[in-house]
Amino acid sequence: MSGLGAIEALRGGLHWSAPILMPSAAAFGARLEARPLADLADPQALAGAAVAAARFLGADAVWVSFAPAAGITLSAAAHRDAVTRAAAAAGRLKLAVLAEIPGPIARARALGGDLDAALREIKPGLIEEFEALSRLRPDIIVLREPAASGEEAANRSLPRLYGALKRLAEHFDILKGMWPALPEMTGPAQPDLSFAPVPDAPEAGPVTGARALAIAPDWSDAPGFGAALQRARTAAAAAGLPLIVSGGTGLAHDTEPQLARAAIATITERA
Repeated sequence: MSGLGAIEALRGGLHWSAPILMPSAAAFGARLEARPLADLADPQALAGAAVAAARFLGADAVWVSFAPAAGITLSAAAHRDAVTRAAAAAGRLKLAVLAEIPGPIARARALGGDLDAALREIKPGLIEEFEALSRLRPDIIVLREPAASGEEAANRSLPRLYGALKRLAEHFDILKGMWPALPEMTGPAQPDLSFAPVPDAPEAGPVTGARALAIAPDWSDAPGFGAALQRARTAAAAAGLPLIVSGGTGLAHDTEPQLARAAIATITERA
């Protein structure tokens, strides 16, 4: 079945036996196309690189980053342009489309100053941007966040803001993801998907989304990738949830394609 089929299974809460593959790999795609990283500041180049990576990796979704590599950022309008272009190609390939934007913690940190004041300032623009992106109808929108500090995790305004964005996603029938979700985000605040690096300790599990267990292992570490995948398969089966394999680590501009091939073999051998 196609990547769109996997996403429809997630949306409908249906079982999907194979791992669903949706890596954040625009920089890796630029390497495949022999493009310099600076080219990813162009919407067409970003869309093309994201699609190239998805095709090479046999992914189920095209992941369109907002900041695909260090030092490269896009305006909201340019990012929507890239999503639109990627969606056109993904439709022909029967792949899903995932759009990533910075979340409220990332934006508040960039603004600086008092956290509550920063959140109040960024809120209108974030909601406007999220809604404009939702109108393009990607299958998933992911809020990319840094690891939260104690002050940020305890902030009372954040759950309300996350909740407002989740309601917007539900209105447009889009899955909402976070990278990563806060451990405190349970019940109505729990995102559909939570992407996070795999903990080093086997007994420590990532924060699970409402629709799936999503992991982001290091693609360049073949033994570690395989071990993380095996732990995640067990955890997903125990929770009765589909497993999503994502990750941007190890899918950088200097990644050797054979390392990615080794990771893909690990997935397919154990499917």
